[in-house]
Amino acid sequence: MDHVLLSGGASKDPAGRLSEELRSLKSASGLTYARISEHTHYAKSSWERWVNGKQFPPRDAVERIAVVCQADERRLLELWTLAEARRTAPAAPVAPLAAGRPGAPGEGDAAPQDRRQMALWSLTVLAVALTAGLARSVAQGRELRRGTLPGGGV
Repeated sequence: MDHVLLSGGASKDPAGRLSEELRSLKSASGLTYARISEHTHYAKSSWERWVNGKQFPPRDAVERIAVVCQADERRLLELWTLAEARRTAPAAPVAPLAAGRPGAPGEGDAAPQDRRQMALWSLTVLAVALTAGLARSVAQGRELRRGTLPGGGV
């Protein structure tokens, strides 16, 4: 049975929303931090910090809790990716108040910054996708070494 993510996303900050989702998953599952720790191999103190928004969780931990709580892993990881991109992006400079009005000084200043942010976001998504593909390839390689190899293995 797949649990849906429960929180309404009241926080506009992606890291805050991720924390809310983790808190909702923990609550809906009925699991204690100790039980989550047993199933995910992360310390219960780490889970307490991540669920309560005191620290940002690693991607692998988010994947594992999604599996343990039977949640929509894809959606939770999309939220993690968005939060990670926001968390690691350089702070954008404050645009002048006159920017964006036709003929006003600083009119074109916002567009290059938007393009840089879009490029950073695109690179982040690409890096996450490549990392996930590499992790899957490594896992499949391990399975091949443990099991039968195609073409006459054990």
